[in-house]
Amino acid sequence: MLYDVTAAAISGLAGGHYSAAQISQWMGGRDAAHYEQVIAGGAVRMAVQDGVVLGFVDTAPGVLLRLFVRPEAAGQGLGGRLLALGVAAALRNGGVRLEATLNAAPFYARHGFVALGREIYQHELGGLPVEIVKMVYRAPR
Repeated sequence: MLYDVTAAAISGLAGGHYSAAQISQWMGGRDAAHYEQVIAGGAVRMAVQDGVVLGFVDTAPGVLLRLFVRPEAAGQGLGGRLLALGVAAALRNGGVRLEATLNAAPFYARHGFVALGREIYQHELGGLPVEIVKMVYRAPR
């Protein structure tokens, strides 16, 4: 379920920012079982319509870990609603941090996140290295 949303979002939304090789190998050694472990942690909130997961957000205290939306649901406000849920769940000491893909960084910036810098990231389960943007959100005072 979440694996399919993630894979669809990467292949459908990241193309203008990453190479075809990076996208095709993005999921590396990850599979549906990996994402079932994510769900078991209890920090995932999903948007479901007619039995289909359209997107999800995964958080830990102070960190937004993942936010993915299926390409067909992108641009309709779902990401913003999931982000608001994620920020509310993760907010600690007035801040939330995340690592954004290059294609998602402008979305996060529109929702109050500020870029701290760029880094190269490679998932421990495989895939090619990709450039990411480290970002932080501070709650309005």
